Formats: sequence, structure tokens, C-alpha cells
Amino acid sequence: MAKRKSAFDINPHKANMKITINSAMIGVLFFMLTFILASGQTKFNFLVLAQLVLAIPLLYVSTLTYSKIAYWQEFEAWDFFGWMISNLGNTIVLNAIGLMVASISRGLALTYFLLIILLMSIYSIINISYMAETSHIKSSRFFKLVFFLVVLLVGGLVPFLLMA
Repeated sequence: MAKRKSAFDINPHKANMKITINSAMIGVLFFMLTFILASGQTKFNFLVLAQLVLAIPLLYVSTLTYSKIAYWQEFEAWDFFGWMISNLGNTIVLNAIGLMVASISRGLALTYFLLIILLMSIYSIINISYMAETSHIKSSRFFKLVFFLVVLLVGGLVPFLLMA
């Protein structure tokens, strides 16, 4: 009997690419944090620093999680957990960058956040349009977009709008 594919199934090649992306992001985070600390962290909002710091364990553990996909037969739980914390980690990095830019130019930061929302929405619409007619897969793509937007709004756009 064929096993039903999960809406979060990925292949080992895709998992390997996510490991590569997460590793690069962690390197960028260490560079950013070093730069911030060397230039005087008082110049930056606490929420910016918190999001950058919290992204590191999220991306690190996501990398470990995606490595399980290469050699475990049952990987659905690893896949979902890896996706969740990877998406959370990468989105809070995007939030932190937008909030850092807001300390220099509110207009540019607002453009940044709106552009991310627009591009991710277009990306998701295209992705959904190419999906098979299976409703659970389309609904998972919609869930992924909503999850991304909620994290972006709560951790980025709302704090930006509340900044003095």
C-alpha cells in the first residue's frame, strides 16, 4: 500500500540545500552580531539584538534536524520541525534587518517590509498554482504563507510601526 505523502515532504537534496542556506545564515548572523557589538550595541533596538541572537539556535537546530532526513526512513516529524524552526529563524532575521534599517530610514524600512510581503505573496500564489489539485497540499502552502506573514508582522512590521 502506498504511503500518503505529507504536505511537508521534502527530498534529501532539498534538505541538503536548506542545511547550506541555514549554515550561510548562521555565518551572516555571527558577522552581524560581531559588527553590532563592536560598534556599540546601544545604537540598536533590543528587539533587533534579541531576534538576531534567537535566530542562531533556531537555524542551528534546524540544520541538525534536516540532516536527519538523509538517513531516517520516518522523517515527517523531522521535516515539519525543521521547516518550522528554519522558517521562524530566517523570518526573524528578516525582521531584524528591517528594524535595523528603520533606525536609519523609516521610509526604506517600510518599503522593505512591504516588498517582502508582496514578493512572498506572489511566490506563494505561483507555488500554489503549480501544485496538484490536492487540497491538503494547497492548504499547507497557504499555511506556510500565513505562518511567515504572522512572524513578519508580529516581530517586524508591528514593532516598526510602534517605534518612535
